[in-house]
Amino acid sequence: MQTSSDAATNSAKTVTESKKTRTRPNTFAQTIKLSNNMVAGINDNIQTLSTNGVNDATVETINTLVGQAKTIENDQEILKGKLKEKTLELDDKVAELKDVLSKTRLIIKAVLPQKRWVAFGISATK
Repeated sequence: MQTSSDAATNSAKTVTESKKTRTRPNTFAQTIKLSNNMVAGINDNIQTLSTNGVNDATVETINTLVGQAKTIENDQEILKGKLKEKTLELDDKVAELKDVLSKTRLIIKAVLPQKRWVAFGISATK
């Protein structure tokens, strides 16, 4: 059975954990900014941090990963632009197709008896 102090502790953990989640960077720009700040902080405190395994190699790794991430993000933006262009092309073709189908449907309705419209996917209502 859970006591009220256990419930309070669990509630406090949940609040604390959710606060941690909110402070984490969740966008690309925030992550890059955090990375740049981290590198600057490491460079300012390299003597103290190097005894604990954070050194110039760490800074180089962070900078390399930031550069690679920026390159991938740039490629992604180019692809987004191409996708928008292709979406517009597709929209134009679909509109053209709908226009041809509409005109063809009118001709079929005018020429053929209503019983045969179903064969063309036209509902048999006038």
